[in-house]
Amino acid sequence: MRQEKREEIELILIHDYTEIQEECAPGEEVAAAILGCCGRWYWVPWSPTHLILIDFICRHRRIPLDAVSIANKMQTDPFVEQHGWNAPCNMPRPAHTSRTAVRQQIKRCREVLADLIEREELNLDEREIICSVKSSTRTVRYQINATVSWKHWPGPDGEDSGACILLPGPRPLRPDSESTLVDADVLIEP
Repeated sequence: MRQEKREEIELILIHDYTEIQEECAPGEEVAAAILGCCGRWYWVPWSPTHLILIDFICRHRRIPLDAVSIANKMQTDPFVEQHGWNAPCNMPRPAHTSRTAVRQQIKRCREVLADLIEREELNLDEREIICSVKSSTRTVRYQINATVSWKHWPGPDGEDSGACILLPGPRPLRPDSESTLVDADVLIEP
């Protein structure tokens, strides 16, 4: 039986309103998610609520968590509770969730990934990226199966230095493009 080598999947989460460079801290806002595969980068069009959930699961990715644990931990997580407090308007955007909501949000996050995978003709399965792991009691636990990293806006030299998030390789991020493929020759205009 021949097994094909699985492509390395990378997920980069971009935080805005950063006050401490290179460190994730409460008050930041999860602004975007970039999926990397086969040397190419794709903007994942998740909603703010889904971005917060995925960011939370990524920060706890070492151990799969069930929907109850995710909902309970999110209610007391300082990053989630103070999400967006650093924004100029001082309007926090916390994500309130429940066990049922977590299951529905995971389903919707997978649907968005499935659409992206189909549109870009990637050889991936959304269920291999956001995994479901069954426990001995048949409780479903969720885990991100990707190499995860975080980038922070603005950059260390102020607001303009965060205008171009450099991804591994020669591709900057451009989330306003009609294509989900990140264009290598264009910089973001904030």
